[in-house]
Amino acid sequence: MTTLLPLSLSELGIPTNINSAIFKGGYPGLHSLNIHPLDFYPSYIQTYIERDVRQLKNIENIGRFQTFLKLCAGRVGQILNLSSFAQDCGISHTTMRQWLNVLEASYLIFFLQPFHQSFNKRLIKMPKLYFYDTGLACTLLGLERESQLETHYLKGALFENLIVLEIFKKRLNQGLPILLA
Repeated sequence: MTTLLPLSLSELGIPTNINSAIFKGGYPGLHSLNIHPLDFYPSYIQTYIERDVRQLKNIENIGRFQTFLKLCAGRVGQILNLSSFAQDCGISHTTMRQWLNVLEASYLIFFLQPFHQSFNKRLIKMPKLYFYDTGLACTLLGLERESQLETHYLKGALFENLIVLEIFKKRLNQGLPILLA
């Protein structure tokens, strides 16, 4: 089985402006057709995420699901507290877990478990939430220009997301498994 992730920085040519790489993301269509992220991601969100992912889980309340997606982006690079996250979304803990599982299975988000010497502690501690594409996260955060990243409160978290993702992509491109636990 081959896992295809968005293009890596080395595949795109190392950018001179890291904010541009974060804002644009790595989906091939953006780069091969030179599409602006604001022309690509809203359509991607509407067609793939809101239509296809909703059908996978039979999600009825689109407004609540959109809020959930935006709150996921607002928690990028942060330790995931399911209880407070579910409360902020106005959904149950069980629904939260189901929706996160659908996004994870769809390769939109992933979780990075904390490192501990003890394997048991690794399984107990809460993971961090990341997106497989930083451009998608930026769009969900409502960013309209890459210059907004300069002063955005999640700039560091989005940069962290990009670096973690690049490490994963490098491992996959070398034929090695992604180590999420």
